[in-house]
Amino acid sequence: MPIAVAVVGLRTERRARGELRLREPAVLARLARPAALACLFGLLGLAAARPSLRIEHSRLVRRDVQVEVVLDSSRSMLAASAANRPARWQRAEAFARRLRAEVPNVPMGLSSLTNRLLPYLFPTSDARAFDLVLDQAYGIQRPPPALTQDRWVTIFDPLGQVAVRRFFSPSVHRRVLVVLSDAEARPFDVGAVLRQLERAGTTPVVVRFWRAGERIFRSDSRTYRATQPDALDALRRAGWPAFSETQLGPAIRFIRGRVGSGPLVRVGYQREELHLATPIALAAFVPLLVLVLAGGHLPAWRAIRSRYQ
Repeated sequence: MPIAVAVVGLRTERRARGELRLREPAVLARLARPAALACLFGLLGLAAARPSLRIEHSRLVRRDVQVEVVLDSSRSMLAASAANRPARWQRAEAFARRLRAEVPNVPMGLSSLTNRLLPYLFPTSDARAFDLVLDQAYGIQRPPPALTQDRWVTIFDPLGQVAVRRFFSPSVHRRVLVVLSDAEARPFDVGAVLRQLERAGTTPVVVRFWRAGERIFRSDSRTYRATQPDALDALRRAGWPAFSETQLGPAIRFIRGRVGSGPLVRVGYQREELHLATPIALAAFVPLLVLVLAGGHLPAWRAIRSRYQ
């Protein structure tokens, strides 16, 4: 519409200049502002439509191995070194995302651990589902622990349920169980649980998120310090692969070593969506700049400034 109005105006102006025998200006210079205005409206309208670009990639998945990540959701995971510092559960969640990125072709699941073991997500190759569960499902005492006398204590005994319940697909014989916890747990028979997991072909790995002096900061400005015993040394003495928070790199290398390599099977396609509204809206500044320059606002401003200097 701006270009059509400009063309009609040019025709009328051309007739008037012909009658007065005046020199005609360049047509492109006269159409610069209407064209810029049309581009501005067009780009803003396109950005309002929120277009997106979808790209499909073949999804390649390992069929011979699965990983189950167990996140400690007990109350002690709220502890942090300061009120504005990341708590244990936040650091464990960040490590789970990092682990997902390090082994992208391996199906990975999520579970929670307090005084019972409950699954959030069974092993899947869908990274979006994994991130969605971490964002919306995982949280401290979500779900709450069972109503027992040890309801505030992490218990590692339920980890043996992985060997007898279908946390992994029955056809998978290479299984890795990654436990992300502060290891402030009640003493248990670590050797018995380890043998139970090994008989089921499951390799357990414990990564402890714990720092000295951490406390639970409450909304009433009071703090609470957990006093439960640390089970990390007992796990190592029993033969469990256990890593501290300062050994995240070696922990990932150990897990990747247990996962190993194997054939990849195509199981479909994975879509990636690229939203274009923001770059299109930013591109609208180009015709806006043309409108400002073609309208003579900047030279007029310079003239005013030089007059008063």
